[in-house]
Parts: sequence; structure tokens; C-alpha cells
Amino acid sequence: WHAYLMMKYSCMLLCLLLALESSVVAVATTSLSIPRNEAAPQLTRKQEETSRIKNDALAYKGGESFDQRRIVHPLFFSSSMAALAGCSHVLCMKRFEVYAAMMTGNIIGLGVAMGEGNMSEAKFRLSLIGSFFTGTLCARSLESRSLCTDKQHHKVVAPIAVGIFAIADRIPDNHKKKLILLSAAYGLVYATANRTLNGTITQLMTGHLTKLGAAISDRVGNSRFFNYGTVTSLSILASFTIGCALGARIFMAVDQEKPIFTIIGAIYAVLLILFRG
Repeated sequence: WHAYLMMKYSCMLLCLLLALESSVVAVATTSLSIPRNEAAPQLTRKQEETSRIKNDALAYKGGESFDQRRIVHPLFFSSSMAALAGCSHVLCMKRFEVYAAMMTGNIIGLGVAMGEGNMSEAKFRLSLIGSFFTGTLCARSLESRSLCTDKQHHKVVAPIAVGIFAIADRIPDNHKKKLILLSAAYGLVYATANRTLNGTITQLMTGHLTKLGAAISDRVGNSRFFNYGTVTSLSILASFTIGCALGARIFMAVDQEKPIFTIIGAIYAVLLILFRG
């Protein structure tokens, strides 16, 4: 029964992401309008942006050449990674009262523990930060290796990450090693994903919310129009929220002894393998 629930919620997550991808790609291809009365330089910028979005749509459909073809569209990839981040944040906070994939919370916890003189908690928070940092270093190291010169290093990272998630799932929740391994896995995955997406961060929402607020303000002031970056931020914010809600449902419905993080790691691995940057 618990296995059935886990598979059910995993399928729900993938279906939601697929539905979100189709709707947001449709918005991306229609959100740019070019008024006839704009000045020539501004018209040129809008034309270039429109052309870029059309190229993205071609790449999504298969592309005009082999180099353009993608199995997973970048917008779907970034939205999926954001949804998985939201789900992971909720599961970690509910189960461990610690964020394994969001180092801002751990840095705050480190500062609070130091201020209160709780050195044991400070060391634990520092170990999580160091573990996540080690994961990012490993991701960068794999990228620089000769076997990854074709910029497909995310396909090398995928099996390593899912293996770390699986090992961490076998460790009891009351052992700190479990969280240290999870932090390393998340550091490996998100450093790879962010690099693959040319710096787009999918596990933290403050920057995307700031960008969206600025875009709405500019739109109201008629100084500029929504661009593809704004649509990406909106998609990431929506996907992150959906992932948080799904994570809460999984926590309430699934036995904590089940390999939840192994399933999440497997979904990460599939996305990394299928994506072609």
C-alpha cells in the first residue's frame, strides 16, 4: 500500500510538471507582442527575442538540426528541478527539521547556534554546509574531466547522485550521517543543473520572485515587455510551490521508512540523463 502511494505521488508529480510545461511553453510563444509605434532599436530587440523563442520552440519540437534537438526542453527541466527542490525542502524540514538542499537555512542555523553557544549544533550545521559544498566541488570537477568535454557531464553525475540518495535512505533518520549524505547529493545535483541551465538557480526562489516583481512593475509602466526569462521565473515559482504541496502530501501519506529519497534521486537522474544542454 505504501509503495502504491509512493508511485502514485511520483506519477502525480511528473504529470503536473508535464501539464505545466505545455502551458508555460504556450505562454512563452505568445507573451511577446511588438507594438507598431515602437522605435526601431526597441523593435529590433523585440524581434530578436521573438526569434529566440521561436528557436526554443523548434528545439522543443525536435529542432532543425541534430545540435538543436532536445529530449527534455530547458523550461521543463528547470521547472522539474524546482518542483523536486520544493518537495525535498518540505520532506527534510518535516522529517529532520533541517534543510538538506537549502544552505541559507543552515547558515542561519549555524549563526544562531554560535550565538547561543551550542557548539554541537553549530558543528552539525557546518558539516551540512561543508557536505553541500563538497558536492558542488565534485560536480565542477566532473565537468572539467576529459570524458566530459562534450558538456554532457550531467549524464555522469546522474548515476552517482542516485547512488548517494539510495545509500542515505538506508541510514536511520536519527543518524546525522543521513543528512550529510543527502546534502552532498543535493549539492552535486543542483550544481550540475544550475551549470547546465547557464546559471539559472532552481532551488532558491528569492531571485525569481525579485525578477518577477520587477517585470510586473515594468509591464505596468509600459517600459518593456515580458521576456523568456520572466516566463522561466514564473514557471520555476509555480513548480516550486506545487512541489512543496506534494511534499507535504507525501509526508502525511507515506511511511517514513520507505525509500522516498531514492525515488526522488531516481527522478533527478532521469531528468539529468534525458536533458541535452
